[in-house]
Amino acid sequence: MTAIAQGTRRRTLGPVLARCGWAAWEWLARPLRYRAVHQLHVAAETGDRERLRALLAPTVSVVVDSESGDASGVRVIQGVADATVVLERGFARADGVLVDERSVNSQAGLVISRAGAPIASVAVDFTGRLVSMVWVRLDPVGRRHWNSVYA
Repeated sequence: MTAIAQGTRRRTLGPVLARCGWAAWEWLARPLRYRAVHQLHVAAETGDRERLRALLAPTVSVVVDSESGDASGVRVIQGVADATVVLERGFARADGVLVDERSVNSQAGLVISRAGAPIASVAVDFTGRLVSMVWVRLDPVGRRHWNSVYA
């Protein structure tokens, strides 16, 4: 009797269904993520420290990557207190700087530009409803073709 006839090569549907379920959840939660990124942006830009703290997970991390090519270009800030200060400072209004809410790496995020040229991208990860990680990437050359639409 062959292995197929004996049923030893039968694949279970569990992992496939789990992936489909996760994909469905990501699709359903997408508008909530964009709304949460908007709230994060507004709270940081206006300096509303209490509202900003309420959006952050207790173990939040802010990673700033300058793309200098080595480990010295990456800074990691952990904890709500330090993350709040960094986010407020990073999103403070400045002349000629525009913070645009849009997809970054196919998820809710922000793009910071000056005079139409992108200077940073901000990807936001969540644990439940709270922001668990904010990844800031500072490399305009590497992001030239982001979200471009080619006709």
